[in-house]
Amino acid sequence: METVQLMTIASIGEQLRSKELSPVELLKNMLKKINKYESKLNTFITLMTDIAEKQAENAEKDIINGDYKGPLHGIPISLKDIIAYANIPMTNGSRVNPEYIPANHATVTEKLLESGAVIIGKAHLHEFAYKGPHPHYGWTKNPWDLNRVPGGSSSGSGSGVQAGFGLASIGTDTGGSIRMPASLCGVVGLKPTYGRVSRHGVTPLSWTLDHIGPLTRTCEDAAILLEAISGYDVKDESSYKHSKWNINGFNKNESLKGKKLGVPVSYIFDSLHEDTATFFKKALKTFEYYGAEIIPLEIPSLNRLREAHSTILTSEAYSFHMHNLEGKADGYGPNLRPAFEIGQFYTAESYIQAQRYRKKISQEFKEIFNKVDVILTPTFPDVAPEIALYKKEVSFWRGKFTFIANILGLPALSLPCGFSKENLPIGLQIIGSPYSEGEVLSIGSVYEQQEEYYKVLPNEVLWEG
Repeated sequence: METVQLMTIASIGEQLRSKELSPVELLKNMLKKINKYESKLNTFITLMTDIAEKQAENAEKDIINGDYKGPLHGIPISLKDIIAYANIPMTNGSRVNPEYIPANHATVTEKLLESGAVIIGKAHLHEFAYKGPHPHYGWTKNPWDLNRVPGGSSSGSGSGVQAGFGLASIGTDTGGSIRMPASLCGVVGLKPTYGRVSRHGVTPLSWTLDHIGPLTRTCEDAAILLEAISGYDVKDESSYKHSKWNINGFNKNESLKGKKLGVPVSYIFDSLHEDTATFFKKALKTFEYYGAEIIPLEIPSLNRLREAHSTILTSEAYSFHMHNLEGKADGYGPNLRPAFEIGQFYTAESYIQAQRYRKKISQEFKEIFNKVDVILTPTFPDVAPEIALYKKEVSFWRGKFTFIANILGLPALSLPCGFSKENLPIGLQIIGSPYSEGEVLSIGSVYEQQEEYYKVLPNEVLWEG
């Protein structure tokens, strides 16, 4: 591990704005690093070098001419390869339709381009954002240990941001697929409130559980990206009409005095890795030191809610993939195909009951948020598993803490809170009430600045073996 001066969107954006740094020079340095290490880490499915270079050149001309578009202008960002970029192949990490080329951008892609961002490539992912990678594309590696998974399903996004292959990435999250790779790779991941960011042009896994959000170095960078990609979209029926978020809602110097932080104690501590438990408890003490009050919570409904999440996800995934499973089943990987096919055995009654229970518990959480400002959990119960172990136990439940925010549509943030004895990152999750991204990010930023785990980077020598 080493601590260095980090490249963040906030710091690099200011250098680009003041012309201390050129977007072309920035991209060139990143491409040099990608060309050196991508074969070891496998973070991209498609690297868009020519397009990115043209965008960087245009950004440089605009900035020189005084047409500065904001903090993302000239910033290299990747897109999970389940998000459409017009005229670029979108594989979804699968072989079902690997030659598919969308004619139009996803809404989130359009918003990034309007902000002047440089799209550097399409990031690797678990096949159709579920279970694991298709054998054809292989495993993305964790930058902290190339024998371990980076988390999924936004695996290339988490690994690529930590490796410095872009200053941010846009991922998707159905049960924790932004936050788990953020946790296991030691970066920040934000899943916004349901309806905050348009999903138009993004291949669905589960319509009522899917979310789009950023992976970044810092909470401040996540706030910058959220402002750019949020907003109502008539092309997404789940889009909220008042969903545009303003970065003025983010306070980097938020006071924690008087904040009430809820912790579902018994649900958390019955299945934690020793080091995860140690650093989570340490994080709670840090919050208390700066004036917050820790409120123990008992939420017995969580185990049944987890079952409801599984029913909804599997049923909706099968509904979307049904026709391909009938006609193009051989294109799916060996782990994903049976995971989707099992959805046909869920009854309409079980799906409806799961949705009814979901609504009931949403009301329960409204009452909880009358008592606390946010809820704290670890992001992931364990440290990053070895790839060999994951292959054997691909169905094991790892989203024990993250699924809560998906089924209830709540904003949730993962940020680094420590390292295991093996020098593997550990993540802290902050869950807020609907549309409270500003508070979630502000509380996370205060913790982040005090502990500074985000400044600790893996040794690149590890990638040269």
